[in-house]
Amino acid sequence: MKCFSAAATVVLAAVLCGCQQKADMTPVWQTDLPTTGVHMELSNTDDISFDPAYYAPTREDAFYNNLHEISAVMAEGAPVVTFYGVTADEVKLIYLENIGDYLYVDYDRVAPQEKLDYVRIDGDGYVSYKLDTAYNFEFTVTTDKGADQYLVVSRRSDIQ
Repeated sequence: MKCFSAAATVVLAAVLCGCQQKADMTPVWQTDLPTTGVHMELSNTDDISFDPAYYAPTREDAFYNNLHEISAVMAEGAPVVTFYGVTADEVKLIYLENIGDYLYVDYDRVAPQEKLDYVRIDGDGYVSYKLDTAYNFEFTVTTDKGADQYLVVSRRSDIQ
């Protein structure tokens, strides 16, 4: 029993160390959001792509072709999304479900869980989100100038 406990401890420590790996915060892509002017950066990935994405509030809307285009970036691994000049209270995350070729629907406004699906890092003048799961995250940034939405698809080749 002691051997099993020691082995389990070693495995658990290795898993936890992997989760705590330091992210490479060197930006690989950046933009200023059109409405709010908030500066957004993507880091900790080197494999990104941009494809047009479409959003429907419900599956019925998708069926009736009630679609809206949404800005999107697809990133491999555990990308870090950073917003400058806002606080965490001004950034909201929800899941969007992929139901077809670049078509995403609202997933009942389900919010990802901090420390399970992402790690939030608050800094001086910025807030970052390290995405630790392979999901579609819609970020909504709201300031006194209005709101911007951006879809970040976190792809993981090691998770199918």
